[in-house]
Amino acid sequence: MKLKKFITLSFLIAALTVSAAATKETNILQNKQVVQNTNVTSDMYSAQDAFAAVYDRAKDSVVNIRTKKTIVVETYNPLEAFLFGTSGRRQQRRESGSLGSGFIISSDGYIMTNNHVIEGADEIYVKLSDGHEYLAKLVGTSPEVDIAILKVNTNRTFKPLKFANSDNIRIGHWAIAFGNPLGLNSSMTVGVIGASGRSSLGIEQVENFIQTDASINQGNSGGPLLNINGDVIGVNTAIYSTNGGSVGLSFAIPSNLAENVKDSIVKTGKYERPYIGISVLDLTSEIKNERKISYSTGILVQQVYPNSPAAKYGLKVNDVILEINGKRVTSAGAFIGELAAKKIGETVNLKVASNGKEKNISMKLEAFNYSQQQTRQQRR
Repeated sequence: MKLKKFITLSFLIAALTVSAAATKETNILQNKQVVQNTNVTSDMYSAQDAFAAVYDRAKDSVVNIRTKKTIVVETYNPLEAFLFGTSGRRQQRRESGSLGSGFIISSDGYIMTNNHVIEGADEIYVKLSDGHEYLAKLVGTSPEVDIAILKVNTNRTFKPLKFANSDNIRIGHWAIAFGNPLGLNSSMTVGVIGASGRSSLGIEQVENFIQTDASINQGNSGGPLLNINGDVIGVNTAIYSTNGGSVGLSFAIPSNLAENVKDSIVKTGKYERPYIGISVLDLTSEIKNERKISYSTGILVQQVYPNSPAAKYGLKVNDVILEINGKRVTSAGAFIGELAAKKIGETVNLKVASNGKEKNISMKLEAFNYSQQQTRQQRR
């Protein structure tokens, strides 16, 4: 009996020891879990603080843009026509307007926005985050890229945003949209870069868009797309939507292209487009089969214009352009967008497949001559 009691007691002691050890191990695991949760929370707070810092940096540089435009509307009054024998038609002048966003790009009051925000406007007003509103002057536009530059003439010193190099963005990087959606001032949304080099969307003549899921809506057009440092990587321009609202597909003009347009407009009052003098086509499966082209990416040179840089430097019809400055060419639209982001006089290096052999061609970009005959193909 005593032995039994001893065995029982020993069992209880052993059980308590195991239980204590298990409890200790559980506490250790729980403590470890607490530490892990603390680390995650710390990272989340850091990200939260970074977003708040971007807001603080950008809020005084993003503006609300409203326009006034007088339109003539023709009305018809059938009763007047019947009673008085007149045509019953009258013309009435009505005031129309639009709302959009923009951002300050210099301390002396230059502002960037989309061309479609201010197109056709008789008056353009710029409102700052502190409520001050100014009449703005239109300096110049680029309808093909959808960029417009405004100027506010005042003694006030403004706080400009800085442009980042949009070539440095990567899929998955933070993308922060700032603007005035639906007239709601100083609104910020956060997403990630979903794609770059988007083209053939039918939005603009020159397309090389950054795609993001940062929510933008009507009124966001012309506002900046920012990186986590609060620098401009794009200009919010369009959304893809089936219902008129945001569905997570937003498109922005890359900062390198926007800045190039800005530099040209500020200097000359217009956008002087770089030009090499070719028309190009995407490499569709039909074209590749028909011409026995084995390359999976690239674009086909359809035409080379006389006396153009392309003609001078030896680019030929049916050549396949594979790379520009070491960057793979994926579509005609993306290639055009890459060229548009360069400056006149700059040299570009093309990797070309010609008659089955690859070669490199370097050529200097010239200014596009708008008086030249236009073709239905994209000519650059």
